[in-house]
Amino acid sequence: MFDNLSSKLERAFQVLKGHGKITEINVAETLKEVRRALLDADVNFKIAKEFTSRVKEKALGQKVLTSLQPGQLMIKIVKD
Repeated sequence: MFDNLSSKLERAFQVLKGHGKITEINVAETLKEVRRALLDADVNFKIAKEFTSRVKEKALGQKVLTSLQPGQLMIKIVKD
């Protein structure tokens, strides 16, 4: 179950590869996939929605450090 969740989350963060900045559009695409992965892993809908909303608040407009790719920054935000 966790391997499946991990692979789905990894695929969700692939959307951000190649972007220089985290935008509302690519955050929305990524978090949509994250929410689906969480729901597929039987996470409560309300919790998945609340989690992705918090991540969205933190992620929007973040400038990507030159040493990090947007996907790496999003993963850091999720872990924090």
